Amino acid sequence: MDITHNTSDIDNQDLQVESIDDHLLGKHIALCVSGGIAAIETPKLARQLRRHGARVTAYTTPDALKFVGQAALEWGTGREVITHLSGMAEHICMDDLVLVAPATLNTINKVYAGIADNPVTTLVASALGNHTPLLIAPTMHESLYNNPFLRQNLARASECNNLTIIAPRIGEHKAKLPHLDTLVAASIRTLSTHPLRGKDILITAGPTPVKIDDVRRITNVFSGRLGTLIAQEAHYAGANVTLLLGKTGLRPPEYVPTIFHNDYDEYTRNVFDALAKGQDIGIFSAAVADYSPETVAQGKIPSGGAITSIPLVPTRKIINDVRERYPDLYMASFKYQIGVSKENLLAIAQQRVAHGSNLVVANRAEDMVGSHHAYIVGEEGVIATPQTKHEIARMLVDSIGERYEQHQ
Repeated sequence: MDITHNTSDIDNQDLQVESIDDHLLGKHIALCVSGGIAAIETPKLARQLRRHGARVTAYTTPDALKFVGQAALEWGTGREVITHLSGMAEHICMDDLVLVAPATLNTINKVYAGIADNPVTTLVASALGNHTPLLIAPTMHESLYNNPFLRQNLARASECNNLTIIAPRIGEHKAKLPHLDTLVAASIRTLSTHPLRGKDILITAGPTPVKIDDVRRITNVFSGRLGTLIAQEAHYAGANVTLLLGKTGLRPPEYVPTIFHNDYDEYTRNVFDALAKGQDIGIFSAAVADYSPETVAQGKIPSGGAITSIPLVPTRKIINDVRERYPDLYMASFKYQIGVSKENLLAIAQQRVAHGSNLVVANRAEDMVGSHHAYIVGEEGVIATPQTKHEIARMLVDSIGERYEQHQ
């Protein structure tokens, strides 16, 4: 990874962070910290936001500094912490986004009452008046989270079109701070101006095993990692994502709505159930079984040589059925080959485009040693040549965004 300063005034090597991507490049984020034990996570949160390109400034309530040191926040953000207001008018919100995490009951209720008595509540008051995007992550004991006056205030969030409540994780009788990647994803998604913002996207990933008997399956080596990254990128873009994922032990981000399938039959049902609810775009990266056993045995076939051969029959091509039933769906599909030339691979991808896929991601096993080289192919030919799974995900989502409106 490359080292990025995020802003030109951070030259101290110890304060620099490794760049993950540029989703927040050039964005100024005010990280508002109130007084709860979860405040100890905020230096790490600040650095994670910076890894995506953001410039982060921390604002604290007086009680916040009982839980997290000012020096730790200075290190995490790479800049001075706003602990009090002065003649420099720090309370006037000039940021692109305000993130209040953790947000205590006291701070939240002050915000809703219009009280501005410290750097956090005053900055938030200015942000609401400026219509600056505001994210609030309630974090407290469960008894406080269930306080009726707090719940009434949280339910009023829809009254402000620039305010979003990020739900906590509930456990150990606490409303816990969401995972840091969830807070970062919410920040990226909120600031997105991507063409796919608001679009409904179905993404499939991972294997679709076929049954031999009630215990055994035939499957493949694919984990669903690439499809999960595509779902993450689409979520960042602001799309409403549904991820259908084969069970391999891979855990998708908690912010991506995911439906797991055990086998080919479940996958098929899930695809058409999701499409029936209405989708603008389908990205079919699942490694769908091409063959299944001619018959499926009931129970468990005895071991010790009872199986000597397994006759196979072709499965239905799900993407063909999808195209036939949903002719207006914008589709991206995947094609993986072994032992073919680049020219033949691209010819196969073009045939897939001719038969209904708007875009095809094509790759060969020979090009995936030490990298994940692929070709994104459309009607006009090769439109991108990503070299990693992350690049495939980002370039595919961007390519769909550039072309979707023309498709309508």
